Amino acid sequence: MRHLQLWLAALAVAFAGLTTPAQAQNWYFGPEGGWTNLEEVTNRHSNGVVLRETFNNDYNVGARAGYQAGPWRFEGEFSYRQNSLGTLNETSPMSVHFPDAKGDRYGYAEMANAIYDFNVGWPFTPHIGAGVGADEQTQNATTHAGATHSSDTVFAYQAIGGFEWNLSPALALDLDYRYFATLDPHFRTTAGVGITSSYSSHNIVASLVYRFGPGPAAAPPAPPMPPAPPPMARRVFLVFFDWDRDTITPDGMAVLRQAAAAWRSGAPVQIQVIGYTDRSGSPQYNQRLSERRANKVAIALVGLGVPRERMAVNGRGENDNRVPTANGVREPQNRRVEIVFP
Repeated sequence: MRHLQLWLAALAVAFAGLTTPAQAQNWYFGPEGGWTNLEEVTNRHSNGVVLRETFNNDYNVGARAGYQAGPWRFEGEFSYRQNSLGTLNETSPMSVHFPDAKGDRYGYAEMANAIYDFNVGWPFTPHIGAGVGADEQTQNATTHAGATHSSDTVFAYQAIGGFEWNLSPALALDLDYRYFATLDPHFRTTAGVGITSSYSSHNIVASLVYRFGPGPAAAPPAPPMPPAPPPMARRVFLVFFDWDRDTITPDGMAVLRQAAAAWRSGAPVQIQVIGYTDRSGSPQYNQRLSERRANKVAIALVGLGVPRERMAVNGRGENDNRVPTANGVREPQNRRVEIVFP
């Protein structure tokens, strides 16, 4: 409980920093949980006895909070892992099996992790990382020959590899493999005999991550309808979209009718249909959203008489903002599709 209280206090300090608008969109927090496989443990007693323990596969739970800077994530993590005792055997100075052995091994870890995301344009983002910290371990074991109930806090380290799926601009699912190990902890039996133990484990961990973005701003006035441009070789029609939507609004349909009428009134030329987003959400999510917007506009233009083969359709994601902004800002002028006549 003491460790959980310290972790919650650290999270409260982190949440206080979320009130800074320029940085709020870069913070994240999420619960985690999964499966733990504890490797065979060797316990060397100070009286010369060597015991080997195997453990059943069990569970881990925890939470993490951090800050993302480009492809790097820096986070603090609190986790609890538990494995129930499977078998206990003495291997030195004699061979003895303890069929009545009962117990478990559990630990509270507080880790500082660094994770690097590889943005390769896939639906999921692979990442690798590492962490260091402290782990308070407790060993419980009871047999007819004696008992151990003892704790020790030791240096801990872990290697991380996994994938992240962006479910929305603010929500992501992480699935990781984590190799977690510590320096040798030291315990004592209830009779006072010292024990030098070991700890290394394999973990599958899933976590649901919430990214903190700026709060909703007052709705800006609807962008004005573009005036009819004077005759020129190059014309641009703009169709604006609501945040995180690819639905064409009534104002957008009015712009599309103008663009279709302009195409029909001139020589049949190739036009560009290019989708864009603002800078809230991840680059991968925004790329897919911009492509959906461009395709919706192309479909609507076909319905208004513009042949699909006369259109070059693509998405540019959060690139080429009309209004330059920082990451995470919801700017209506950047949520658009441009219809460009050469």
